[in-house]
Amino acid sequence: MSNETQHSDSQPANPEKPDGWAKFVLAMQAIGIGLVIAAIVTVIRLIQHPQFRSVYLGLDQMRTPLVAIGVAVLALAGFVIWYRPNLRTLAVGAAVLLVVGLGARSLIRIDSYYGGMLPRFTWRWAPTAEEQFAAYLEEQPQASDASPTAIELQESKHDYATFLGPNRDGILNAIDLETDWSAHPPRELWRHPVGLGWGGFAVVGQAAITQEQRGDEEAVVCYDLKTGRQLWTYSSPVRFEDEHGDGPRANPTVANGRVYTIGATGLLTCLDGSNGKMIWQQETLSDPKTQNILWGMSGSPLVIGDRVIVTPGGGAGRALVAYDADDGRELFSGGDDPSAYSSPAQVDLAGQKQFLSFNGAGLRGFDEQGQPLWLHAWLTQGESQRVNVAQPIVVQDFDPASHDAGYVLISSGYGMGAALLRISREDDTWRTEEVWRSKQLKAKMSNFVVHDGFVYGLDNGILTCLDARTGKRNWKRGRYGHGQLLLVGDVLLIQAESGEVVLAAANPESYQEWSRLAALQDKTWNNATLAGNILVVRNDREAAAFELPLRSESSLALGSNPPEASIP
Repeated sequence: MSNETQHSDSQPANPEKPDGWAKFVLAMQAIGIGLVIAAIVTVIRLIQHPQFRSVYLGLDQMRTPLVAIGVAVLALAGFVIWYRPNLRTLAVGAAVLLVVGLGARSLIRIDSYYGGMLPRFTWRWAPTAEEQFAAYLEEQPQASDASPTAIELQESKHDYATFLGPNRDGILNAIDLETDWSAHPPRELWRHPVGLGWGGFAVVGQAAITQEQRGDEEAVVCYDLKTGRQLWTYSSPVRFEDEHGDGPRANPTVANGRVYTIGATGLLTCLDGSNGKMIWQQETLSDPKTQNILWGMSGSPLVIGDRVIVTPGGGAGRALVAYDADDGRELFSGGDDPSAYSSPAQVDLAGQKQFLSFNGAGLRGFDEQGQPLWLHAWLTQGESQRVNVAQPIVVQDFDPASHDAGYVLISSGYGMGAALLRISREDDTWRTEEVWRSKQLKAKMSNFVVHDGFVYGLDNGILTCLDARTGKRNWKRGRYGHGQLLLVGDVLLIQAESGEVVLAAANPESYQEWSRLAALQDKTWNNATLAGNILVVRNDREAAAFELPLRSESSLALGSNPPEASIP
């Protein structure tokens, strides 16, 4: 065979034709590019879907890290597809990611979530809140003593007997608080662990009463206001669990020497306030497993005369239910609205006393026999969640010339914002209309207050002042997270989500923070309680009480509760 023939035979038949492996790589590259394009198209279509937008808004502060992770994954996929690293490089990279992920999982755990949906990380070996509380109880023999300490609930004008004060509007006794805590620091009275729970305290006389999760039992616990010593406890075999935090949610209500509580599964209990003995108990939900709302019953009981008003939802005719305060008999019920997380209140609108409920359907008015009068639809976060939380506030004297109308301010998060509603009546026909609507106050989990014609609240965690007449924002400053606030005179007392307590000016001209107190550590969603100048705070881990300094000691004796929020 000639040299020419041998040379010709040694060459490939078609040097430009790829071999099998190259074909496979090209095919995978084409598939990868197709998948990336499909993912982009799918995301664009999802963004256009209302339910997706609702879920996306609900992610709150988690949106940024999730978007960053998504972009990083797409970038990594694009790198792999375009540069085609060899199998060894891919295997090493995957192994490194696996080791890092498993290492992080073995070192860190997610201990619930903050209000912005960011995970609350802690070391995996750190004791849980329940473990810390159990250790505390073992050191306190009186905590397990079967004999309660009797206490007389002596009522005073400085009591904090119900949620957000006597008018449920966050406006408390106008004592003259000292605002310079550097020169005049608050005095800590006591501090100790408590059981899980997201409600606050009710204070009457020297009794400070709250709800706690103690193992598999939901407990109502009475502490001495000045010492923190447990006086009595009553427990029911109930536990509500949720990844954001287990335990009861609502504030107790104290009236006529009795304590009324509603647990996270809807268990309504009446106790003797002097010793914690059960007087009566009712299941407001016939089947809590199917009828309860996503994050548990949160509306604090409202006691009006001889009636206890709750808003459990859970079926036709159960939007608002009244029980006899003495014996627990069901007196009446009405409305078909699903429940939400706000608390019922009694108000006077357009010349008629009625109950207000900011429930899953929106803001609803009921007559004094529980029959629906009107509804202003306000659906937050879709049909499945219905997250209305902030307490609606009646704004008095908005239009003094109008005697057939009332004005109510509402707000919620998840992109909804706030609105001032005009509620009017002509003969027997009720009408609701929006005076204004603003996206500049989104009270996701926090209440707000009205003072001298201006609204102060946490707009997704940032303190904000709006003009109550127009809804226009005056200023927005100060990051306090998804905490809570009260108005004391012209002072805003803010319970920050971080656990700090802050004093700021209720001043429409400018933002001014006066003082800070490291009252608690870690996530705090619970409402603070101010009885006179005694501040009681708690979260799901500990509680503490402080004596706040006053500018004038006489203000404590002379202080009185101001009228409902008004616009001059």
